[in-house]
Amino acid sequence: MRTWLERVEPPGEELSLPERSGRIVLGRGVGSTVIFDDLKMARQHVELAWSEGFWRLRDLGSAGGTFVNSERITDRRALFAGDVLQFGGTRLRFRTDEASEEPATFEALERDSSDEMHWRVYADELQERGDPLGERIARSMANQRVDHMPWLRGLWDAFVSGELEIEWKYGFVQRAVLRTIAGRMPLNWRTAITQLLNLRVARFLRGVTIDLPRLTASRLDAAPNIEHVQVAQRFLTNLPSLPATLEKLNFGYEIIEPGGTEVAVAPALGLLLPKLRETPVFHRANGMKLRVLHVEKGTRLSGIEESRVLTRGTRIRRGEKGVLFIEATPGIPLMAEGNPCYFGLLNGGVQLTAGRMRGEVRVNQRIDPTYELLPGDVIDVQGSARFRVELVP
Repeated sequence: MRTWLERVEPPGEELSLPERSGRIVLGRGVGSTVIFDDLKMARQHVELAWSEGFWRLRDLGSAGGTFVNSERITDRRALFAGDVLQFGGTRLRFRTDEASEEPATFEALERDSSDEMHWRVYADELQERGDPLGERIARSMANQRVDHMPWLRGLWDAFVSGELEIEWKYGFVQRAVLRTIAGRMPLNWRTAITQLLNLRVARFLRGVTIDLPRLTASRLDAAPNIEHVQVAQRFLTNLPSLPATLEKLNFGYEIIEPGGTEVAVAPALGLLLPKLRETPVFHRANGMKLRVLHVEKGTRLSGIEESRVLTRGTRIRRGEKGVLFIEATPGIPLMAEGNPCYFGLLNGGVQLTAGRMRGEVRVNQRIDPTYELLPGDVIDVQGSARFRVELVP
């Protein structure tokens, strides 16, 4: 099988690599196996070595650093077909004729990633090649602990902070949400989504939600701009790493009067991702509501049956003998006594402030003082009642 480095910038002859063995050093000076005419490179900049079934890249302490798919590497990094290597003013693309996955298995997972048997076959094939991704799948299927940090790489901080929420399946990202977190600068969603789509564990991604209005607002009271949705779709259309499995894309929502209108997927994006055709990617709604999902035995809800539309000032407060009151109390100051948890309208969306109930209110199992709510969020109050946030058309 043939493996080589394609010169992207500046253009030039490709660099062939030995077959499943060897070590080469790339740099601009003596001691390098391959010498580049690039003054921005160190004399010995990077090492490329065959180890444990992979060609692995390692920076040799250069001042300018080494990047793979625009992300700076800090330790030895296994390379996969299509990875773009950058150091100094040079960019190379890693190419190989050797398939890291059996095409039939890969295509079967693209068609139906819910079939457990496909995943077992996929894990076995990867483990036979010594690919650590195979062990990750196997451990996940056995409900054993897996480490997400090395696989999320530059997105780890966003994942820990809650700016990136992930629904996992067998160690792979099934659905992802990019959102704002109170007290933090808005996430650069373009960088984050580009990094996400370049991850091996995101290749079967099925759904993405990007809270665009609140991620792009320059002021707390800035009105969402529908043009942002069109620009965002054009940005995604130009990305080379869109997974064919993507079947749900949402750029958030805006609460306006009157609501009830939607923005459909752009034709160009629909051509790339047929599963998205004729689906809405942005919602304009009249409001938001809580839908009751579960009530623990011994708990009684007051002021809500199956669902309740939220208005400015809607609050949840404790009651005696296991009663939770959901009520609207206009005119009470936000932090006043008796108003421990309240909802407010801000920037075309709904915000939940835990107030004196901080620690007793969780959104998607996270504890924060303030939450920017998205449709589908699950609110847990005191472990005694759960609600799902839904849009009111």
